Amino acid sequence: MSTPLTEDQIVSLLRTDHRLAFGHLYRGYFRMVEYFVTKNSGNGHDAEDVFQETMLAMFDKARDEGFALTCTIKTFVYSVARNIWLKKLRDNRVKVSVKDFENYNNIPLEEEAPESDKQDQVKTAIEQLGEGCRKILVLFYYQKKKMEEIAAELGYTNADNAKNQKYKCLQQLKSKLGNG
Repeated sequence: MSTPLTEDQIVSLLRTDHRLAFGHLYRGYFRMVEYFVTKNSGNGHDAEDVFQETMLAMFDKARDEGFALTCTIKTFVYSVARNIWLKKLRDNRVKVSVKDFENYNNIPLEEEAPESDKQDQVKTAIEQLGEGCRKILVLFYYQKKKMEEIAAELGYTNADNAKNQKYKCLQQLKSKLGNG
């Protein structure tokens, strides 16, 4: 059995011998990345992808002249993999789009015209929100008003309070649409 590599040796391998570095890091840290990904809505294939991207990011980072490891390799691998996975989760999450709100205003309230399933779902979800939430979301997404204007119009003490309320309302809407 070979002797374990020091952190400096691993960084040196990241710069010079990607295969050897990858093999060492895979044996030492893949299970940790896999555990994190699978415990956070992923599967084994996702974990492999995240680990590959983590290695690429580490190889690129190690090539920077000013690169100096300020933590353990384990912490570095975990941090990079965690950030990659969380970004993938954010990017892949189904979001309520501005277009959904634009369509909301064009959806007939009676059954006069056929509605697409998505428009119907959005309309139903918006109708289930309280009046305050409906107003703030439509003002922001459909009427494109600034938070300061919304705060003044709806009686919030400042734009930050209106922004917090908009966030809570959007979370309610996403939840009703099964996206939250």
